Amino acid sequence: MILILILSAIVAIFTVNLWRARQKLPKGPTPLPLIGNLHQLIYNAWKNGGIVQGFNEFKKQYGNVFTIWMGPIPSVHIADFDVAHETHVKRANTFGHRFSNGGMDYIREGRGIIASNGEFWQEHRRFALTTLRNFGLGRNIMEDKIMEEYRYRFKDFKNTHFKNGGIQVNASSCFDLLVGSIINQLLVSERFEQDNKEFERLKTSLAKGLEKVSIFEAFMPVWVLKSKLMRWRTKTTFEPFDFIFGLVERGIQKRVSAIKNGTHIPSEEGEDFVDAFLIKMEKDKNEGIQSTFDLETLAVDLYDLWLAGQETTSTTLTWACACLLNYPEVVKEIRKELTEVTGGTRSLSLTDRPKTPYLGATINEIQRIASILNVNIFRLMEEDSIIEGQPISAGAVLTTQLAMLHTDEKTFKNHTEFRPERFLENNNLEKRLIPFGIGKRSCLGESLARAELYLASEMCVFDTLNEFFSFQITGNMILDFDFESVGAAPRIQTPTPFALMKRPPSYDIRFIPRSK
Repeated sequence: MILILILSAIVAIFTVNLWRARQKLPKGPTPLPLIGNLHQLIYNAWKNGGIVQGFNEFKKQYGNVFTIWMGPIPSVHIADFDVAHETHVKRANTFGHRFSNGGMDYIREGRGIIASNGEFWQEHRRFALTTLRNFGLGRNIMEDKIMEEYRYRFKDFKNTHFKNGGIQVNASSCFDLLVGSIINQLLVSERFEQDNKEFERLKTSLAKGLEKVSIFEAFMPVWVLKSKLMRWRTKTTFEPFDFIFGLVERGIQKRVSAIKNGTHIPSEEGEDFVDAFLIKMEKDKNEGIQSTFDLETLAVDLYDLWLAGQETTSTTLTWACACLLNYPEVVKEIRKELTEVTGGTRSLSLTDRPKTPYLGATINEIQRIASILNVNIFRLMEEDSIIEGQPISAGAVLTTQLAMLHTDEKTFKNHTEFRPERFLENNNLEKRLIPFGIGKRSCLGESLARAELYLASEMCVFDTLNEFFSFQITGNMILDFDFESVGAAPRIQTPTPFALMKRPPSYDIRFIPRSK
C-alpha cells in the first residue's frame, strides 16, 4: 500500500511539473511522464511511412510551430519558412546556440565546428573559413581543382569499369571517391584511389552509421550512450564514427611525425588544412597565448569538416543522377542550354552560371528533392522567448524542419514531382529553398556543394563545396556523357525514411561518352 502511494505521488509530481512546463511552450500533443511524446512520434512515423510525414501529422493538428517531448526534453519544431526566417535570421543571437548533448557530443565533447558554441565555435569556424578560402575555396583555383579531379576520376573509371559501351559504376561509390578526394586534398593533401581499403571501410562505416542512427540518440545523454547498458545499440550506430575518428587521429600523428623527421616541410602558410592548423598551434605557443588549438581539437575539426563536406556533396550528386535518369527530357533541355553557352567545344565554367538558368533551376529542384536530413540539427534556448505569439522557455530545444519546408504543398505545389520549371516560373521560390540550414548555424559547406552540383559565405564552408560540385560536376557530366540505368531506373525515394539522414537509393549507372 505504501509503495502504491509513493508511486502515485511520484507520478502526480511528474504530471504537475509537466503541465506547468507545457504552459511555457508552443502547443503540441499531451506528453506522458518520462517518455514524453515518443510513442506518438513513433506511431505517426510508422503509420505515414517516415519521420518527415510523421511530423507533418503534428503540423496539421497544431500549426506551424509545435512541441514534441523527446522523453523529458521538450523540442520545438518550426515548419514554416517565414517563422524560420524571423527566428533564425532576424533574431539569430537568441536562436543560435547549438544543442550538442547526446549523439551530437558522443565524440566531440563540446569541441569541433558543428556542435561547439560561443567563442570556441566562432574562433574555429573563422579559422576554417579563412584557411579553406586561402586554399581556393570560393575562387577560380577551386574550380580548377574540381575539374582536375573530375577528369582524373572518369579517366580512371574508364580504364577499370568500361562495359557495354560506357563507364558502369555504382553511383554512390563513384561520387564518394570523386568528392572524398577533393576534400581530402584540401585537408591533408591526399587523393583516394579505387583500391584504397581504408577509404572503402571508412565509407562503409559511415553509411552504416548514418542509416542506423536515429532521433532518439540525439536526446540520450552521452554517459548513457557510452554505458554497458546501451552497448548493444551504440555498437551498430556509433562504432563506425569511432573508426572514422580514429582514422583522422592516425592521419594527424602521421603528419606530425613527418614534420619532426623532416620528410614533410610545410610552406609559410602550409600545404593544407592540417599544416595551417599546426602552424597556428606553434604560433600561439611561441606568443604565449592560451590557445584552444591543440592536436585533439584538430582531430575533431577535421572529423567535422570531412563528414560535412563528404556526405552533403556526394549524397546530393547521387540524388542528382537518380533524378536525371528518371527524367531524360530534363537532361536534353540542360544539354541544349549548355551547348549554346559553351559552343560544345569547352567545359562548363562557374562563370557561365548566370547564362544557365535551366541548369540552375534543375540543381535547385535536386536539392529540394534530396533534402538530405530527415531531422535537422537542434538548437538550445538559453533564455525565454516568443515564437509566433507562443512562449518558449529556456532549456527547450528547437529546430527548423527543412525537409518539411521543402515538401510544403502551399510553397511547392505537387511537391512529389521532379519539376525544375517551378523555379523559373516563380523567381522568389529559390529564397525558400534552404537545403543547408538557415541563420548563423547553417552548414559549414554550402557554397562548395552548390558549385560541384553546377560544375557541381559565412554560412557554410562545405556548403560552398556542395555549391561548386552541384553546378560544375553535374553540368559537365551532361556535356560529356549520356546517362543510362543499369537495370530499372532508381526510384526517387529514400531507403532510410526513419533515420536522421535521408540517404539516396543505391543504384548502378552507365556513363556513355558523347562524341563532340
